[in-house]
Amino acid sequence: MHRLFTLASLSGLLRIAQTLTLNVATSGGNASSPILYGLLFEDVYHSGDGGLYSELIQNRAFQGTVVNTNDGAAVPPFQTLQYWHTSGSDTLNLDNEAPLLTSALPWQMRVDVAEGATGNTGFWNEGYWGMNITTATRYAANFYLRGAYKGDILCAFWSNTTNSMLGSTTFTVDQTEADGWVPYAQTFTTTDSAVDEKNTFHLDFDGASTAGTSLRFQMISVFQQTYQNSNNGLRIDLAQAVNEIGGKYLRMPGGNNLEGLSAPYQWKWNATIGPIIDRPGRPGTWGYVNTDGLGLLEMMQWCLDMGLETILAVWDGEYLNGGILSEADLQFYVDDALNELEFLLGPSTSTYGALRASLGYPDPFTINYVEIGNEDFLNGGIPSYIDYRFNMFYTAIKNAYPDMKIISSIWVGYFSTPPPVGVIQDLHDYLSVDDMVSKFNGYDNSDRSWPVLVGEYAAIYDAEHVSPNQLDNPTLQSATSEAIYFLGLERNADFIVGISHGALIKSLHDEPDNVAMMKHTPNEIVRSYSYYVAKLFATNYGSETVAVTGDQDYGPLYWAATKNDAGTYFVKVVNYDGAAETSVTVVIPGKTNAGTLITVSGPGTYATNVLGDVTSVWTETAVANEAGRYTFTLSGSYICAVLVA
Repeated sequence: MHRLFTLASLSGLLRIAQTLTLNVATSGGNASSPILYGLLFEDVYHSGDGGLYSELIQNRAFQGTVVNTNDGAAVPPFQTLQYWHTSGSDTLNLDNEAPLLTSALPWQMRVDVAEGATGNTGFWNEGYWGMNITTATRYAANFYLRGAYKGDILCAFWSNTTNSMLGSTTFTVDQTEADGWVPYAQTFTTTDSAVDEKNTFHLDFDGASTAGTSLRFQMISVFQQTYQNSNNGLRIDLAQAVNEIGGKYLRMPGGNNLEGLSAPYQWKWNATIGPIIDRPGRPGTWGYVNTDGLGLLEMMQWCLDMGLETILAVWDGEYLNGGILSEADLQFYVDDALNELEFLLGPSTSTYGALRASLGYPDPFTINYVEIGNEDFLNGGIPSYIDYRFNMFYTAIKNAYPDMKIISSIWVGYFSTPPPVGVIQDLHDYLSVDDMVSKFNGYDNSDRSWPVLVGEYAAIYDAEHVSPNQLDNPTLQSATSEAIYFLGLERNADFIVGISHGALIKSLHDEPDNVAMMKHTPNEIVRSYSYYVAKLFATNYGSETVAVTGDQDYGPLYWAATKNDAGTYFVKVVNYDGAAETSVTVVIPGKTNAGTLITVSGPGTYATNVLGDVTSVWTETAVANEAGRYTFTLSGSYICAVLVA
């Protein structure tokens, strides 16, 4: 039986040159989860609005911006014109005078033009701390206008750095007040690329012909060209970076953003579908208003575009402030979850399937996993979850969809009477680096009756950052500790369903001070050490486990292996604070082809990737095969390696 050393017991051995020989079995493995490495998405720290969602305009429909809270309870956001500014002889005001564009958007921006105005007047938007303007993509400008105006409206991108116009499109308008709300939409390209992200979007019209009058605007939207050109879709560079991780599932829509701060602000699937002018948005969980532009169908399209399995979470009656619905009040939401599933899975002849078809998706989606709630172990949620909430949803969903795999958001050990065999338990591990390493053999002897989804993980503390002061960014050490955690999951991938990082994307302008796989500005992305380690493992993973025998105990070297149906082996070795040089020999009987060694390393224990200074090193080198033996050297006290042979 392998023995797991503590770091302290290894302190005298760490800097002695190491050698390791691994003998890889060629038969007798267990089938591995085909979706072991996945993705979690929730709109957190502007990962959606202002991030993956390709909308450039912030506060585009005057739905509010900052969520105000009082003793942990959400209150309706104050409607503001934040991020909008006048640029001429006009003033900007919020207005809810009828007729409204839609009942979902009860406020509009009234632009009052001064008496005697001449020349151009108008207004501009800051975007989400700037905008990415480049000649390499198209832009789609849209707005709704109410009021009497005959003339042109110039829509243009401006660089604040160079004080120059980067590109524009002109709308020709001829309407009266009696015409009500008139939509305008045009696609255009820019003449110049911006030198940085400090760019704004301007709308200008003739002041003289509107002097002393008012024009009302609503849903002023500018989309940059989207990933796979999907409608209302994803920012290209961020989506490409997400796709490159190699994840096999998308767990959505979160996360704490599913639950809502308090009643009635949970995520509501039917408020996130249809035209964006019919989506009211809501106070999000993470301090800002969600437009819900990146809604249910957009996330399903994301799954289609990247070939991802969907793990769908449904709201189960608990709010983040601890508010919990009674058993008597819960049935409505059980029925609502069934309606959501019919919307996604039902034939186009069904009530909600027909609604889906009317929105451009005649064919049902495929969903095999449904999670009941999120983190119901928090805020006093356990008693009601095990007493009635889990069972009400489980029974209803299983009756309608007998083959659906159901996920509990709490550990099955919390149940006084265990849930049915086969229920998947979602466990979340936000740990110190030492605790991550200690989890290497944590699942070796687990009961296989209830599989595990590690729906959220991250190494967030080290010796210098202890609770509550977590790491600002993943380090070489923290990402390497996550790699050891991965090895433990791969060794047990017969019942580990999947794993996904707890923070896929965060905005550097919103939350620079805790870990994420990626952080972004309007025009740049920082891929962390955790990103590269996850990519290394996810893109080099087989369909069955393979037994590996080492000539030493685990620690500071750790290993595991898988192979695929084509006979390719993926032998993974992690050095965690070991010798600076390690000679490794991998023996795979019968193999005759050369191999490839892929590594992730860095210059020091606490090295990080930050904007303008990426220190992680990804290498790929050929490894010769001598009678089934592959020998290579790992350089670095912290290094993650995969031999593909």
